[in-house]
Formats: sequence, C-alpha cells, structure tokens
Amino acid sequence: MGKILVEINGKEKEVEIKGKSIRVDRLLELLSIYPETAVVVKGEELLCDDDRINDGEKVKVVVATSKG
Repeated sequence: MGKILVEINGKEKEVEIKGKSIRVDRLLELLSIYPETAVVVKGEELLCDDDRINDGEKVKVVVATSKG
C-alpha cells in the first residue's frame, strides 16, 4: 500500500493507493471526480489521464465549477 497527498481546491487529503503508483484517471475515480471536470498538476506539469502518480508524491486537483 502507498499514499499520495492530494490538494483539491486548496484542501489537502491523504489518499491510500494499492501498490506503488496509480493512474490519474483511477485517482479521480477514487475521489468521485469526473475527469472531464478537473485537471491534475504535479509540480509544474499538467498530467494526462494515463500518467502515473507514485507513492509519496503530491498532486493538485483543480475542479472546474459552473456558477451558471
């Protein structure tokens, strides 16, 4: 088991993952976030759905909201 630190719209959350890494799309699924509504950033790099996040890393998830 591994852990990654996820910042979602300014709030930090620790997420346990199976194994040593997780795909971005799977992380969003675990967080109940639709991939079409969010972007995931690691450092200065924008990640794609099939990129992997490794145990111990920190990512930032920015969820788009509509105020219609």
